[in-house]
Amino acid sequence: MFSGPHTEMIKTIHWFLFLFCLVAPFSAGPVPCGAGETQGLAPAVARKTGNPSVSPVRVPEPTLLEPAAHVVDISDKLFVAFRWEPKGSPYQVWYYVFRLYRGYETAAVRQIYAKQVSALTPAVAISIDYFRDGESYTWSVVQVDAGPLFSGPAFATFRVVKK
Repeated sequence: MFSGPHTEMIKTIHWFLFLFCLVAPFSAGPVPCGAGETQGLAPAVARKTGNPSVSPVRVPEPTLLEPAAHVVDISDKLFVAFRWEPKGSPYQVWYYVFRLYRGYETAAVRQIYAKQVSALTPAVAISIDYFRDGESYTWSVVQVDAGPLFSGPAFATFRVVKK
């Protein structure tokens, strides 16, 4: 193989890049929400070729598990739990993008919460301070595989009540 003064430096750079690619997706925390503030979380779609007429490659949407009811009672609760599971191999998931919207629209101006979630914990607990009695909310999860390839968003809507 090659030898010389730069060989060790190149090996070090390769290891750094390898470790950075493993750790970077898990370092993001909650993202401030509002119109135009979550542009960094918008899913890009990888293409098989440079030809724009070729359809984009997508991974399957995750399966949403909780909340499963159309009405969620937040009486005597501190948070609302959201859970999902990957479709396909869970070992290929890099991270998830979770979003919560007020109402049925999924426009950026309706978004009240967004977070990049580690593949190791496909769940989010959100304080009940984000919710108002009698209002409807829509939540979505996008699965990102190690391509990075993005799924389409999986959506669910529920109404909050406080008895």
